[in-house]
Amino acid sequence: MDGSPQGTSEASTSSKPLEAAWKEFGRDNPAGKALFKLYNKDAAKQIGNAYNSKNKAVHEKKLATGWSPLPVAEPPKPKLEKPVVAVPRFPKRMDYESSRAQYIPRRRHVDVIRAEIDAEYERMRTAPQPPPSRAVLDDKEKTRLADLMRFRGKVPAVTPEQVAAQARAAPKKSEQQQLEEMFEQIVGEIEERRAFLRDLEAAGRLKLETVHMVRSEIQQRVADLQRHACRSTPMHARERVALI
Repeated sequence: MDGSPQGTSEASTSSKPLEAAWKEFGRDNPAGKALFKLYNKDAAKQIGNAYNSKNKAVHEKKLATGWSPLPVAEPPKPKLEKPVVAVPRFPKRMDYESSRAQYIPRRRHVDVIRAEIDAEYERMRTAPQPPPSRAVLDDKEKTRLADLMRFRGKVPAVTPEQVAAQARAAPKKSEQQQLEEMFEQIVGEIEERRAFLRDLEAAGRLKLETVHMVRSEIQQRVADLQRHACRSTPMHARERVALI
């Protein structure tokens, strides 16, 4: 039967060759390595136990002869020393009133120095001023310099203020005179546009768009002339408008 002592002994004897099978192949090939891993899992543990038993027997034999191991001395404890720090030392600060410099001969107090400074400032402030080395600037010279700065160094012959003053001082024109001047100005603008068209035609650069634009401007100026002529322009002016 399998449970009998004879069966177990046979199984143990049959397993031993398998456990030592890796020795036949060696561990320098894949087959030997695989067999060693499969059947020799506790080989290192068994070897360690064998060495332990051997060493223990040798130790007990030596103890039986009266031998005793030397006592193990405890290592000395390190001595902790307090670190030494170099701390700078400064002399005690002395008050200015009680310092040794206060007792130096001819040493003046700060109040005395301040009083002398104030007195010198007052003397310089009230001292008479020296006469000017050149003529003092009058209002005319100041105005000239101001104009130089205003017009960036180039003062015009007639300033805007002077033009405004002349306009205010000039006699006012009547409404009739103003209308006549406006009439002459519009007539001049019409003549300029007609001359412009003639110049373009002579140069061969006249375009239809330019003709329409200039003619519309001329018609606008003629309408302005007719409006002004109906107000108070003399009869000859109306005749000139009709001729235009």
